[in-house]
Amino acid sequence: MADHLTPTPDGSGPAYRTAGPDDAVPVVLLAEPQDTADAWAPVRDALARGRRIHAPDPGGPTGGDRSSPLTCDDVLGLLDALGLDRVDLVGHSTGALTALLVARAAPHRVVRLVLADLPPALPRESAAAPGRITSPTLVVNGAADQAGLVPDARTLTVPADGRPVHEAAPAQFAAAVEAFLDEVPDSELARRWLAASAITQTGESQWWDADPPARPLTADDVIDHMGWLVFDDEDLDLAGRVRVALGLMDLLGSHPLLAGQIHMAHLGPQGPLPLDVLWDGYRRRLEAVHDHRACTDSLWLDWFEDPRTAATAFAAVLGDDRHLLLPGAGEPLVRRARRVLEHSGPVGWDLKAETYRAAARVPALHHAVFRAVLRSYHDLYGGLDPVGGLALLDGLNLPPDTEHLAPLRRVLADGHRHHYASPQAWGAALDR
Repeated sequence: MADHLTPTPDGSGPAYRTAGPDDAVPVVLLAEPQDTADAWAPVRDALARGRRIHAPDPGGPTGGDRSSPLTCDDVLGLLDALGLDRVDLVGHSTGALTALLVARAAPHRVVRLVLADLPPALPRESAAAPGRITSPTLVVNGAADQAGLVPDARTLTVPADGRPVHEAAPAQFAAAVEAFLDEVPDSELARRWLAASAITQTGESQWWDADPPARPLTADDVIDHMGWLVFDDEDLDLAGRVRVALGLMDLLGSHPLLAGQIHMAHLGPQGPLPLDVLWDGYRRRLEAVHDHRACTDSLWLDWFEDPRTAATAFAAVLGDDRHLLLPGAGEPLVRRARRVLEHSGPVGWDLKAETYRAAARVPALHHAVFRAVLRSYHDLYGGLDPVGGLALLDGLNLPPDTEHLAPLRRVLADGHRHHYASPQAWGAALDR
């Protein structure tokens, strides 16, 4: 690391120290206010291998005032001054809280996030605490009450005896951070793919096309211009095309031109797609704390409504794991099961009945099983078995006044398989 503080080009932002190759991936290290940029010395050499380190000094341009941490605006101002569009952020203690706020204020500028010794939330920080953090996040030795701030974060505990973890266990900390930063998320691959066509993100749902004539774009514009071209890119192998397409779903949301191309490629001359990449990608998104509408819409409209793919898709995202659906099942699996069940209406009854029965063993999934039976009845393709459906409902612990429970019982007791075979039956059941 440079042995002197470097001022920002305009002199207005925090001074900083640097290390690593000039053209390497940028990483910004945020210390707490009583520390200098040199606090990262125990791990700087390891982190600088193949990366360009920027460590702003919390004391401001002169390195003198250490009464408060760097603010979100300080950090974003530094990125602007250095011409860094996207960076990895590593923060320690109150520097980790600042990193959180940067990731919340400008998620399109943070690739990955590492939060070390994340402290308990303070009242003034709670008011500005993140809701959704979209960057993959590693929390090392974080306070328990901070878990809700980054619910999908990977966590790691390193014995540190109350000392800063990067000082107490520098080798273990550096190895964990290096391994985490070496992972490239699908969304980042998609950003790089778009950047190769001069399209970059400038804000939430705001994009910029630098090719003449340069112009701003909405997310829909990006989809219309680029979203359907991924599987035509011969510079990507098939696994890479799948990852970029999934990454575009992460960045741009639900749209037939994004998700539909994956399904079509799977069935077309390029297919079948690499199943591990394809279905691992769907499962991870289905297990996330925050809803991934593009993923569930894709399952319903592309994979489950097509009889050529309904069986394999349902098995891949849930059916093959039905033996794990037991009381006490972990939250990620429960989230995945809930989302798959509630979107599985088009899947044929014989393909899903055993999984529905397995899900009924988990009390937390009882409402999802009910919704699955209800949507199967109202779906043209579901082919609900009235006897099996009624038996499932009888085993669920639901409030008697659950909306649509009573009419659903009535139509099943009368032997109706789905709404479209006898559309008048549902109206009659509602009136009884």
